[in-house]
Amino acid sequence: MKLTITKLKFFVFCLLNYLAINISFAQKTTLDNLVTSDTIKVVNEDEILKTPFGVFNLSQTTGSVFRISGKELRKTSGDNLSEALRGRVPGLRVVRTSNVPGTIDIENLYSYSLNGGTPYVLVDGQPRGLQVDLREVEEVIVLSDPTFNSLLGNFGDNGLIYVITTGNKIGKPVVEVNLQQSINIVTRLPELLSAAEYARVLNRASNNDGFGDVYSQEAIDAYENGSDPINYPNIDRQDVYLSNLSLSNYASLNAYGGTEKVEYSAFVGYSDWEGLEKVGAKIEGKNLTFRTKINTRVTELIRAHASVYGKFGTNDRPVLGANAMMWDINRIPANEFPLKVGDSAYIVSNNYGENTLSELELGGQRSDYNSNMVFDMGLDFDFKNYVPGLKYDTYVLLKTYNQHTLQNNNTPGLYTLENLQDVDGLDSLAVKLFRQENLVINASRISTGVQRTFTYGGNFSYFKKFNESTLNLNLSHLLYYNLESANTRPDSRNLTFNLNGSYALKNKYILYANMNMSSSSKFLDENRTRLFPTVGVAWIASNEDFLNDNSFFDRLKFRASYGKIGTEYPTTNNSFLYLDTYGTGTKTYLGSEITTQNTNSYQTTQTGNKDIDWIIFDQFFAGTEVQFLKKFKLDVNYFNVKISNLVTQASALYASSLGRNAYLPNINFIEYRNTGFNSNITFNDSKGSFRYYASFNAGYNKRIKEKLAEVQYPDEYRLQEGQATDNIVGYLSDGLFTTDNIDDALPQFGEVQVGDIKYVDLNGDNVIDTRDQTTIGNSIPRFNYGINLGVEYKGINLDVVGMGVANYDFNLNGREYFQPVGLRTYYGSVNKDLPNGNSNPRLSTIPSLNNFTNSDYWLVDGSYFRISNAELGFTLPESVLGNGAFTNVKLFLRGSNLALFSKIKDLDPEDINAGYSEYPMMRSFVFGATMNF
Repeated sequence: MKLTITKLKFFVFCLLNYLAINISFAQKTTLDNLVTSDTIKVVNEDEILKTPFGVFNLSQTTGSVFRISGKELRKTSGDNLSEALRGRVPGLRVVRTSNVPGTIDIENLYSYSLNGGTPYVLVDGQPRGLQVDLREVEEVIVLSDPTFNSLLGNFGDNGLIYVITTGNKIGKPVVEVNLQQSINIVTRLPELLSAAEYARVLNRASNNDGFGDVYSQEAIDAYENGSDPINYPNIDRQDVYLSNLSLSNYASLNAYGGTEKVEYSAFVGYSDWEGLEKVGAKIEGKNLTFRTKINTRVTELIRAHASVYGKFGTNDRPVLGANAMMWDINRIPANEFPLKVGDSAYIVSNNYGENTLSELELGGQRSDYNSNMVFDMGLDFDFKNYVPGLKYDTYVLLKTYNQHTLQNNNTPGLYTLENLQDVDGLDSLAVKLFRQENLVINASRISTGVQRTFTYGGNFSYFKKFNESTLNLNLSHLLYYNLESANTRPDSRNLTFNLNGSYALKNKYILYANMNMSSSSKFLDENRTRLFPTVGVAWIASNEDFLNDNSFFDRLKFRASYGKIGTEYPTTNNSFLYLDTYGTGTKTYLGSEITTQNTNSYQTTQTGNKDIDWIIFDQFFAGTEVQFLKKFKLDVNYFNVKISNLVTQASALYASSLGRNAYLPNINFIEYRNTGFNSNITFNDSKGSFRYYASFNAGYNKRIKEKLAEVQYPDEYRLQEGQATDNIVGYLSDGLFTTDNIDDALPQFGEVQVGDIKYVDLNGDNVIDTRDQTTIGNSIPRFNYGINLGVEYKGINLDVVGMGVANYDFNLNGREYFQPVGLRTYYGSVNKDLPNGNSNPRLSTIPSLNNFTNSDYWLVDGSYFRISNAELGFTLPESVLGNGAFTNVKLFLRGSNLALFSKIKDLDPEDINAGYSEYPMMRSFVFGATMNF
């Protein structure tokens, strides 16, 4: 939607009032509350990162640290930090999992994998996921080894993404304004068949089964020439329902500054969007995000800090969801029924009882409202006048989430078509009521959501420099309390303590140790609280005397760390696993055998295990950091992580014929091992005004099942213990049956014909059955990578980011787009080979158990490479700006999802359902400007 003058006036009015209030508050109000300052300050060669878990010198750490500036990230269009991180961080794979505009929980739009696991996210030290606006990000730091993982306690199993927002800087006030408008275009949609094409394909499938033609040539001609659009419709549903593009707008204002006594910042951002719906009501929504931070000196001993973050959103859409609309568009054949007869009769068929046009025009409206708020305040004590280097920082944080949905759900009237003969024997067309219309006048609340999370933390830190050494000590505590709104789920409480220290001798040899004590309400008795140690060492070889005069190495560092990290098990059935739980059911048998058994009773839903214990991560990381020739920087990290005590139900150890029920408890049993590496190499150089850079990052990991709950089959090649966790199990194919070999077909899944898939008899018993299954591929990318390129010349910059994955198999089995069957929808995929080059098996109107089962015939190389983001920018020279109000002005054209290279052509391999049964992936072109004054 376009940003109308009315909206713009309202936004500017709110913005100016908000800014005036907060800057006045920051400058004039004396406070005794307030937020952890998480900016990185450079002290000589030391780079100090202050977190809720301790204060650390990043230049002398034994752990892996990867940093990326907000300036680079903001070359991505829009307001989403997750999108900006794609392809930029070694070992981090960010996958787009939903494309629906107006998704309430932004974290559901993406999934994250760092070295094969899900990382934890802190924003300014606050544990709240990636609930942050890209336009206010100062820096992102990725910490991914035991040195830092152990500090997070039961949240620290797979690394940390630490986000620092702008503000809390000493300096004169700075105001930044950012404006963007985005044109969003659909990338890939499934290839639908016209009515005539569909009829021909269905005739082919029917003839393969020996049933003859379903459609006559006269009917096919009528579909093709459009002579009778009522009886022989040809509906291009993608063209009817979907616009070619949608618009979205972004505007933000960021102000910050400060003195030694008070530092402050204020940010407010606005975003709006619209959907692709061409008819009826379309998706329309907007978000307003704000944050204020202040840090003030109260006395020589005390500094106070506080911040408030808020995000408020509304989203209006048809009751018919965006994903449901896409599924209806693509699953109904073009000849199934005309959309409408006359002005008001919406038509359906007995096979498809929904009419998308009726839902979009008369189905009603739904409005989603959501509110996220984070409040935190704290005090920092500097005891330098008593014990130099000793500090204590403490804070409290409250995170709130509220959501509710209003809806008026109409039921449009629907009709079917009937061809009748009148009294004279002439054909006539009639409509028959299929569903009665029911229009709802008032909106009603259909859902609500409430969440409250409380955090209290603090840290004693001691930093001391001696003649040739540095000592850094921390003692931190953290209480995390998540209140559950439903009385069926217990509240979660976690308590974490860390005692750690690092010692650097001559800035060459570094030792680190941490003892973590974590406590969780998910465990009982002696298992409730456990100790987890971590140690690390590092050697900065470039500071040795024998390398002082070398001209190759600028910096050379080796490091290694080992640690045990304990984490909680995922909560299942809304219950803790040490509890016996019961639920209602109707399986109590009373009376005689002929009595209807529907008596309500309570039955066991979970048998508790009071010995349930922590999941343990034994992590070993080793790496090197090299800077050389003043232009290159290389980081390489190796990791080996054993994951033990994973939870499974005890019944998984036995054959399913013995039953899988709630009378056996959950136990700690499964063990995995995750090994791999991540690496990043960067090249920077300049010649006069011409600057350029290139970087390549990559990550690889493989997770093995070292101990598995499985039945011990006599055929050892079927056992999964020792295999990868993402194995795809199925049959090895041997091409298709032909007239030459069909007579030699082994007994397998029913009768086979020419054109069906032929399988390999692995165990040589002349029967194809489950004992011939083996590992045929892997379903998760083992390798992910990113490429970053950029040039700059006299204020003109061009930056390009690409990301890709490799070494995995995508399984087409079960995907209706590649396996159509029966009298339902067929797609353009039937008229060409599969993406892996295999011929389509025999088309059939009868479901084929033989063909549609897991086998390597359906596996395709899932690798892809995407040009994810690019920016062409122009920064106005100072000679143009003169002595005016603006200190910097940049105009830019940005693009996202610009190109995709993959063996899968019709759909997107990153989200195979996008455009098919879900909202499509979009390509965006953004024009905007950033102004500082």
